[in-house]
Amino acid sequence: MSTKTLTFLMFFSMSGLALTSQAADKWLIATQSEAFNTGQKISVEVIRPDNFTTWPDTINLDLSGSGATEVVELKRIGNSAVSSAINTYAGTPKVKFIGVVRAELVGYKSNRMLMLAESDDDIGRLEIAATADVKDEVKPAETKAATVVLAQPGDEPPLSANEPLYFLVGSSSERNFDARFQLGFKYRPFDPDARVAQYLPPLSNLYFAYTQTSLWDLGGNSSPFEDTSYRPSVYYKWSGVGRGIIPDGWSAGLEHESNGRDGADSRSINTVFVKPTWYFDFAHSRRLTLSPKFYQYLEKSDNPDIYKYRGYVDFQARFGREDGAIVTALYRQGTSGHASGQVDFSYPISDKLFGRTGTFIHLQLMDGYGETLIDYNRYSDTQLRLGLSLSR
Repeated sequence: MSTKTLTFLMFFSMSGLALTSQAADKWLIATQSEAFNTGQKISVEVIRPDNFTTWPDTINLDLSGSGATEVVELKRIGNSAVSSAINTYAGTPKVKFIGVVRAELVGYKSNRMLMLAESDDDIGRLEIAATADVKDEVKPAETKAATVVLAQPGDEPPLSANEPLYFLVGSSSERNFDARFQLGFKYRPFDPDARVAQYLPPLSNLYFAYTQTSLWDLGGNSSPFEDTSYRPSVYYKWSGVGRGIIPDGWSAGLEHESNGRDGADSRSINTVFVKPTWYFDFAHSRRLTLSPKFYQYLEKSDNPDIYKYRGYVDFQARFGREDGAIVTALYRQGTSGHASGQVDFSYPISDKLFGRTGTFIHLQLMDGYGETLIDYNRYSDTQLRLGLSLSR
């Protein structure tokens, strides 16, 4: 057993006894990874008491946290030798937990340990019981029916990353040398701990967001900015049932996009959108997120035929693990057959700062129409850019 695992086991043991004395009459459990995602297999290292001479084929692990509970059956995947003092069991939780989860064995006297159900911005679900005073008394099956979808205190700070923040440079047949950079954030004005949200809890899921994307012709005469898109938005975010084809989460709102120019160069659109989100968990903490963004144009007089090039939906996908490589993809299909696509690859080169921020090496490939809003109806050659991102 690693030093880290042994330290973790000793720290979360509730008895206060020394490790050696616990082994005499208690089953000792520790996770190989302190964090897990729902639907992802978890592995537990088990130390058997001296008075047991055989290893069971399965053991049950009781998980509880955030008003939900589940008993997960763990199957033995380790050494079956009777003389072995340590063994490994694994199983897959099905209930969606949020935050800190307490775990202990069922039917055996064991220590309790704490694990973290990962939920980071769009990576997980946000929900708490409608009445905090009674949530611990509600049974798991009733929690779903009695749940108001609210942001949970401590889920994320009021001001946090929204779309990726990056600075990339590259070249194409159209420009010898250019840069593309993007800034953005989202703000939750009614934090769950704030007084207003305590009186009107549903307001804690309201967000304001802003994203700015610029294309800079570094190789041109006087290095001009070709175009900049400004995208403020307001939206409401809530979680779904997450069963079968029903989404795990939703967001809906209004978005304005313009390039800040006037006259013939002015471009702007106003849209209303709805964005369902599905999560699919895989081994080694990898997660696939599908989040198509459906929208309807409320105003598009500066570019009345933009739907021919953008269509009415952004198909978006994200795959990877938060402490490793992440690949994202965006695809648009206009009604007249014009299409565009973008693929981004990022990998961390520094420790995570908070949420989804840090320092990442970032590679971007873009092809199709509308790299800038002013060129929404003009095809751009394949663009390959490399740089750094601070959020993803």
